[in-house]
Amino acid sequence: MRTPPAHYYFLALGLIVLLGQCQNKQPQAPKAEGFDPPIPETISYVAGPIMFQLTELQEKINKELSPVLVGKQTKDGKTKGIMSLRVKRLGSVHVEYADQQIKLSAPLQMWLTRPFSRDTTPPEKPFCAINVHFKSPISVTPDWRLASHTTFTDYTWIVQPKIVGISLTNLVENLLEKHKSAIEMAIDSAVHKELRLDKMVKPIWHDMQNPLLINKEYGLWLIPKPISIAAGLITGDSTQLTTHVRIAMETQTAVKPEKPVHAYTPLPLLQKREQVSQVSDLHLMSFIPYSDINRMLALTVKNKKLALGSLTIKGISVYGGQHSLIVKADLAGLLDGIVYLRGKPTFDTLTNTLKVKNLDFDAESGSVLSKNTGAVWHDGLRTLLEGLLTIRLGDDIAKIPQAIEKAFEQGGAGKKTDLGINTFRFTPQKIAIRPDGIQTLIKVESKIALKVNKL
Repeated sequence: MRTPPAHYYFLALGLIVLLGQCQNKQPQAPKAEGFDPPIPETISYVAGPIMFQLTELQEKINKELSPVLVGKQTKDGKTKGIMSLRVKRLGSVHVEYADQQIKLSAPLQMWLTRPFSRDTTPPEKPFCAINVHFKSPISVTPDWRLASHTTFTDYTWIVQPKIVGISLTNLVENLLEKHKSAIEMAIDSAVHKELRLDKMVKPIWHDMQNPLLINKEYGLWLIPKPISIAAGLITGDSTQLTTHVRIAMETQTAVKPEKPVHAYTPLPLLQKREQVSQVSDLHLMSFIPYSDINRMLALTVKNKKLALGSLTIKGISVYGGQHSLIVKADLAGLLDGIVYLRGKPTFDTLTNTLKVKNLDFDAESGSVLSKNTGAVWHDGLRTLLEGLLTIRLGDDIAKIPQAIEKAFEQGGAGKKTDLGINTFRFTPQKIAIRPDGIQTLIKVESKIALKVNKL
C-alpha cells in the first residue's frame, strides 16, 4: 500500500482545525437597532354604485300611498266642513325617470260630499276625473331615506265636471289648485316614511366588518373597519335609479388561531356630496409581530425534521435590525451553534406571497463561516430558511372576492340585493421593519356594484 505524501496529512489536519473553529466560534448577534420609520395610517376607500329598479320604487309608492289623497275622515268618522272635497286615486301611480328627476302620473277622481253628511262613498260614476302629472328630484337624506320634493305640473281631463249640462270646470280647477299642495305632501310623505334604505344598508355595513381569514396556516385575519360613507346625486335611466357611494375605512390584520373579536362600527349618517369618486382605493395595513412569526416557526420546527445532510436545524427565530429581518438559526451536526442571516421582506405580486428574498449570512457569521468551507450547505440553508419565512397568500387572496360575496349572500342583506366584485388586484406599497414586527401596506384595486332587487 502506497503511503500518501506528508503534506496531505498537514492539509487534512488544517481542514479539521478549520472545521473545529467553525463549530466552536460563535458569531456575535447583530444589534436590534436601525429601524424603518412607521408607515402612517392610510384611509382606504371602497366605491361603487347602488342601483334599484324603478318598478320597485313604483310598487313601493303605490303600496304606501293612501288611496284617498284629500278629504280623509277624522278619527270619529266625520268629514271636515259643511262640504268637503275628496280626491281619490282611480288607479296606480306610474313612475318614470327623465331630465334628472322622476316623473309621476296617476288618474284621480274628485267629488264633493253632501252638506253635513258622513257618507264619503264616491259616486257610481266619477263626477269628474283627471290624469295628473308631477315631477320631483330624488335624493338620499343623511338618515338614509329616499326624499322627494314633488310639484304639480299639469293634468288632462278624463271626465269633465258637469251638473245638468252646466260645466263646473273652473270650480274644480280652483279647488284642485287649492288642494294640490296636500296631494304633493301626501306623495312626499309616503316616499320619505316608507322608503328606508338604512334597513337595506345596515346588514351590508355590518357584514363587511366581519374578519376575513386570508391565510389559514398562519392564522392571518383581515379586519376591515368602515368609518364613513358618502353618496353623490341620484341618476337614472328608463329602468333604474343609481346613487354612487364611497366608503372610507381603516384596515388592519391580526395573526390569531381563532377569529378575532372586535367591536362593530354602527351605520353612520350619510354624507352628501355633489359627486363622489368611483375609484376604489383600498389599502391593507398589516402588522405581523415577530412574536407571532416565531410562534409559527417554533411549531414548524417541532412538527418537522429540518435537516440538510449532516446539518440539523434545532430552532429558528427572527427579529428586526439594520433595516432588515434578522434570522437566528440554531444548528447542530456539521456545525453546532448559532448563525445569523438577514434579508428584506418583499411582496411577490405574481404569487401573492410575503417572503424574505436574497437571504444571506450576516457579516459576522460570514466571517466565521468561510464560504469556501461549505458553499453547498450555505446555499441549501438559505433556500430552506427562505421557504420557512414565506407566507403564502396566493390561493386565499384569490378567494377573497368570492368569500365576501358568499358571506354577503348568506346574510340578511343578500336576500334583497346582489353584490358583484369584478376586479381584485394587489399592489405592494411599503414594507417597514419595526422594533416589534413587520409593517406592510398593500393597495387593492377593485370594482364593486350593489344592485337592490327589493326595497
